[in-house]
Amino acid sequence: MVIPMFGQEQPQYFVTFDGTGNIAGFYVDTIHVDIPASAVPITVEQWQAYAAAPHLYRLDGETIREKTPEEIEAERAQRTPAPPTLQQRVEAAEQALIALMEAMSDV
Repeated sequence: MVIPMFGQEQPQYFVTFDGTGNIAGFYVDTIHVDIPASAVPITVEQWQAYAAAPHLYRLDGETIREKTPEEIEAERAQRTPAPPTLQQRVEAAEQALIALMEAMSDV
């Protein structure tokens, strides 16, 4: 929690959203000079919650709310699959090499 020092005001936090309502970024007036006009002022407590798990919140009209489990699952389903790991690529290469060696032994 930010505690204001004597004679200083507490910083104002802001959040911005992308075109789909997902959190795009955060700003603090004591750090950032150019805060977008579309940025929404939030409290320190809201900033802590939103910054800890931005994927769980969205802008719905003029309300920032938690996403439903259905919305979260729909977003997960739309993600592109992760590329194969190094181990998966090595295993695939080994299988291809074995298949090639077996095909060559039949010649």
